[in-house]
Amino acid sequence: MSENVKEITNYLFLRANPQVTDLAFVFGTSQPEVIQRTWDLYRRGLVPKILVTGGVACLSGKNEAQTIKDGLVSLGVPEEVIITEEKATNTLENVLFSKKILEADGSLAKIKKITAVVKNFHSRRALMTLKRHFPSGIKFFPAVYDAYNFSRDTWPDSETGREKVLAEWNKIPKYLAQGDLQELSAADEESFK
Repeated sequence: MSENVKEITNYLFLRANPQVTDLAFVFGTSQPEVIQRTWDLYRRGLVPKILVTGGVACLSGKNEAQTIKDGLVSLGVPEEVIITEEKATNTLENVLFSKKILEADGSLAKIKKITAVVKNFHSRRALMTLKRHFPSGIKFFPAVYDAYNFSRDTWPDSETGREKVLAEWNKIPKYLAQGDLQELSAADEESFK
């Protein structure tokens, strides 16, 4: 692996050990792996509440949050533990729109730890967005899953992997400059392991 590939991999693909948190924040996607990953966290007792976020997917025309919720309910997650946000069309909107829901129902003030359920290569930007816009006392932990048939180790070997990962790599400096993200600290990253 070249030095540049190692740098990109180590920066974008966060590693974590699942922890008990107050909420699973499930970023919208049409990738079915998200449902199994979220179900696994819930069934193991690591998350008592689940927030699913995502609007209508361009390709499928289906609402991402509703599709994920339906999949979780079909696996046995009680509907009453799932909060849905159904309008977001991107990561920033996932965070901002969901934050409003949590503020409105009074639960945001009670949250101390959040597990972000997110695609492997999107984990850093997702957590950076949460860190920038949620209250500073909340700790965030990634729960990643492989999507598009590539992993942390295999992304350079596929055209889709290179396309998705390099697009993500290029978005972060742009969104940092716009003020949409806050960089993770060494202490943040150490707490994931």
